[in-house]
Amino acid sequence: MRKLKSIALMLSIMAALTALPASFLLAHHSTTHFSKEFTEMEGTLVELRWRYPHIYFVLEVTEDNGEKVTWQMEAGTVYMLGRAGVTRDMFEIGDELRVAGNRSTLFEDKFWLTNVLLPAGRLSEERVEVLVVARGNPRWADELVGGRDKWSDTAFRDSSGIEKGKGFFRVWSPPGANSVTAIVDPNALPLAEIATAAAKAVKETWDPYVFDAACELPGLPKVMHGPHPHQFIDGGDQILFVSGGYNVTRTLHLQSVENPLEQPFSPLGYSIANWKNEHTLLVETTRINYPYLDLGGYGQSEQVVLKERYTLSEDQSRMDYKVTITDPVMLTAPFIKTGVWVDLNEGMVKYDCVLTSAAQ
Repeated sequence: MRKLKSIALMLSIMAALTALPASFLLAHHSTTHFSKEFTEMEGTLVELRWRYPHIYFVLEVTEDNGEKVTWQMEAGTVYMLGRAGVTRDMFEIGDELRVAGNRSTLFEDKFWLTNVLLPAGRLSEERVEVLVVARGNPRWADELVGGRDKWSDTAFRDSSGIEKGKGFFRVWSPPGANSVTAIVDPNALPLAEIATAAAKAVKETWDPYVFDAACELPGLPKVMHGPHPHQFIDGGDQILFVSGGYNVTRTLHLQSVENPLEQPFSPLGYSIANWKNEHTLLVETTRINYPYLDLGGYGQSEQVVLKERYTLSEDQSRMDYKVTITDPVMLTAPFIKTGVWVDLNEGMVKYDCVLTSAAQ
């Protein structure tokens, strides 16, 4: 059940939105906030949705007054948990769980779940704690499963029976926790520091619950560069670039004679690529009309430009990338993202989203 904190909150959001172009006022109109304070609770696991785009735990909790309340608890993705060794069979319907996370300040039954304490005897004689997000800290138990620090360099889904690429054109995966690290650009600034008031106003309308329920596929740049596998496919005069988080395929035009300014706007825009050398691919994308810049819902305008640089190492063991995002409406300075991928001989993970009813 949606529960607005106050009419004044809605009026302030509406006032901020009136200053924005109509193209930004798309699907996600309600505001979702999570408290910065951690909350612990205990309850019975009554449902578990182990699917994309996010895993959901449904917990029935008995309040002090004896009333039973059902909580919808969002966690990480199947891939992110799986790389850390967290599997579906660790949890059983009917389990009595202790959990921790952040309550929504707007939706009275929504919760961002970070920690789960399993029943004794499930994985060991003692109660084992599971991190169900990529980043998090243990709270109760000495024995811990999950978390980005536990990511191995073992493929989550191996590529047996799949035709493998070579050189630039193959599946690239996020490295393990103790593997190679990305080269950080010293000029990179946090998005919160360079987002304009207009970008922050759009963020206030971001509703990730509606996004998940509708299995909506995001546009650029949000669809790319997440902690999932990615694949480059050689298409001759074009390169197909597949995002493993959503199985969205971009077309990078190598021999384009089209005028980008004459191309229609779309969530993925229009991308022109060129080889700087045999190891470095440069991509520039314009004509994007997707309204959100990142997973947090910061806004972007149709003037946004993405410049990407992908560099294959000399020994072909790693791929470094750098993405520079400029937007004169939504950013006061370029937003820079850097990262690195490695070849784990991994297959692409299927995006198996299941439609659910929108958040109530």
